[in-house]
Amino acid sequence: MYTFTVKTMTCGGCSAAITRAILAADKSATVNATPANRRLAVETRLSRDDLIELLNDAGFPAEPD
Repeated sequence: MYTFTVKTMTCGGCSAAITRAILAADKSATVNATPANRRLAVETRLSRDDLIELLNDAGFPAEPD
């Protein structure tokens, strides 16, 4: 499992967009995006670097924890 801080995730719309972007790349991923504390936890077959690139491309830069 990978965890990130996503400073630009401020609402439910942001978390939904992040979830859609990740699931588009890995349909079997488990995504827990929490805007209240700007935390993202992802269980996926993608690498951490792939996730960071995907999130950057989606407009949500992420910092690994």
